[in-house]
Amino acid sequence: MNRIIVCDTGPLLHLQEAKALLLLKPAGKIFIPSRVLLELMHHVPHWKLPVWIGVQKLNPDAIRQATTWVRSESIDSGEAESISLALQLKSDWFLTDDTEARQFAESLGIETHGSIGVLLWAASSGHIDHRATANQYLNALANSSLWISDRVIAEASKAIDELMEE
Repeated sequence: MNRIIVCDTGPLLHLQEAKALLLLKPAGKIFIPSRVLLELMHHVPHWKLPVWIGVQKLNPDAIRQATTWVRSESIDSGEAESISLALQLKSDWFLTDDTEARQFAESLGIETHGSIGVLLWAASSGHIDHRATANQYLNALANSSLWISDRVIAEASKAIDELMEE
């Protein structure tokens, strides 16, 4: 898969907590900025970044843009660097579980998804082969540090049922 995906901290952390991080691997080439790596090491000091996730430096223009967004208090530094990197790499997807970062990225024309979107993509593309497994991942995400409303859980569960009708 040649899809370029840039992640901020949230989805990597939440998918890891749900033991679902490997669902992301077949989705494309995964990149994070150095700020996200620092945030991950802060949240999960013992966790080692998988070799299939690349840490990419921002070019000077992307650094300036991220700095401007942070100074304007639009988004935090990890999200700002991630969105700048998504623009720099012309990514196909930007992954975030933060509503403000999602809206901000979408306002810039970036296709944005979250942890549940990764799960639904994996179910729809055959990377999860049983409905029960998909629902286990959904329950694990619901029990991770990711805040998910009951409505979103119900909608995701319904989508899994529709995607994986037998």
